[in-house]
Amino acid sequence: MSCHVSSNFEVATVTKSGLIQSVRRGETAILVRYEGAYGNLDVAVLGNREGFVWQPAPELNLIDQHVNDKLEHMKALPSAICTDAEFLRRVSLDLTGLPANAAVTRAFLEDPRESRVKREAKIDELLSTSEYVDHWTLKWSDLLLSNRKFIKEQGVWAFRNWIRQSLAENKPYDQFVFELMTSSGNTLEHPAANYYRIAREPREVMENMTQVFLGTRFVCAQCHDHPFEKWTQTQYFELSSYFGGVGRKGAGTEAEVIYDLRNPATVMHGGTGQPAPAKFPFAVSGYEASPADVPRLQLAKWLISPENPYFAKSLTNRYWSYLMGRGIIDPVDDIRLSNPPTNPALLDALTADFVAHGFDTKHLLKTITSSHTYQRSFIPNEWNKDDDINYSHATPRRLQAEPLYDAIMVATGAPLGVPGAPTGFRASQLPDAAVNVPFLDMFGRAPRESPCECERSSEVSLAQTLTLINGPTISDAIAHPQGLIQKLVAANTTPHDAVTEIYLSVLNRMPDDTEQNQSEKYLAEQGLQAGGQDL
Repeated sequence: MSCHVSSNFEVATVTKSGLIQSVRRGETAILVRYEGAYGNLDVAVLGNREGFVWQPAPELNLIDQHVNDKLEHMKALPSAICTDAEFLRRVSLDLTGLPANAAVTRAFLEDPRESRVKREAKIDELLSTSEYVDHWTLKWSDLLLSNRKFIKEQGVWAFRNWIRQSLAENKPYDQFVFELMTSSGNTLEHPAANYYRIAREPREVMENMTQVFLGTRFVCAQCHDHPFEKWTQTQYFELSSYFGGVGRKGAGTEAEVIYDLRNPATVMHGGTGQPAPAKFPFAVSGYEASPADVPRLQLAKWLISPENPYFAKSLTNRYWSYLMGRGIIDPVDDIRLSNPPTNPALLDALTADFVAHGFDTKHLLKTITSSHTYQRSFIPNEWNKDDDINYSHATPRRLQAEPLYDAIMVATGAPLGVPGAPTGFRASQLPDAAVNVPFLDMFGRAPRESPCECERSSEVSLAQTLTLINGPTISDAIAHPQGLIQKLVAANTTPHDAVTEIYLSVLNRMPDDTEQNQSEKYLAEQGLQAGGQDL
């Protein structure tokens, strides 16, 4: 008997007889399973769109064409492009984890060049900064579970510095992953080899590898065939066997030596108790493993092949989610038939472009941030206010813990620094979560125990709200003797200019007339010292 499952019960349900019943406007995927065979059907419920007229939206690059095609199909109109001030704040936080300061904001807003020209230039500028490198080092340190609990303190610093250097030189993504998969030697001298200290059992290494680099959760096939995908329990153990040849031996208290065993071990099948010889779960066109290669070298070549249908796609989708707030496939590490992309043509085109440009992650980031889709306003219109998956408007997102902490320091003018870290260190530069900063933990810092993106919390709580209202991190930064308010007071700044400077520093925009007048009045009544801190 066949089984039918809807991926979104709020949009459509399926009866036992296989009849699809719509519930409300939206999209869902219907998974059909019958005797080990799988199929899926994408279903769109348009609802009442009487009066809708498609209005062609600007197409700045390949992204916009595919997004707009989907919006036209769904009868949704995209929002207008965001203001220059909104763009600067958004792209600065997304690419560097830091907001622009007042001087940079003022210069950008006063730049007389055409908006598209100066936005392109700003993207290039941000991608060339050390702040960009640190921000994305944080993301990759999370994904690769850089944690002194696994690799000791010196190992954490060595691994972080290798990740950072790889990003600084814009190392192609396929080369970056290849080095991780194949690195051997002393883990302090060859930091990429720390990858094999973090997960030590072949099955754990395989589970982390597939989740991070293929965007799939093979762990679901450990005890039985995957319930919603084609992966089998046998494939789980066969793929794990590629890591059975990794050897480890001590090298002092802080390091290990990673090497290839002369006689690789074969992982035992958890169901049959028999050896599970190394075998790829799917073939990659144009690649055939060489018997002369050790198992993990065979795996690395298979993994990073341009023809691997998951490798480049999963990274493209993951980076898209970082910038757009949601993956084209979401969650980003759960690619499966029953969780299809909301826009397959977009994901395919963006992935092909990424591969064609040599797995260049900076190119990928620039392509996304240069699009009209990325630069849309968060203000919805009548025809897209119910859209949350097709990128018709921007989605406001809460800053993650480390960028939030650093942004507070930049906005208030307080010197950068984190308790327990070297002077001048930003929160985003911390090597792992061992440095005790309660503010970061409260706002969801990743403990780096699992490669799942869900490990980093973006939930909003009452405790967070109270911390932002009157917690010591905020109050100390605002009142810092080297901070913005003290500098304005020392310079005898007029209320008018003080209001402008505060808005540019904190919100990265000019105040409107009402804000300017009311804020000036408040500063005149309270004084710049007290009133400025309140403002």
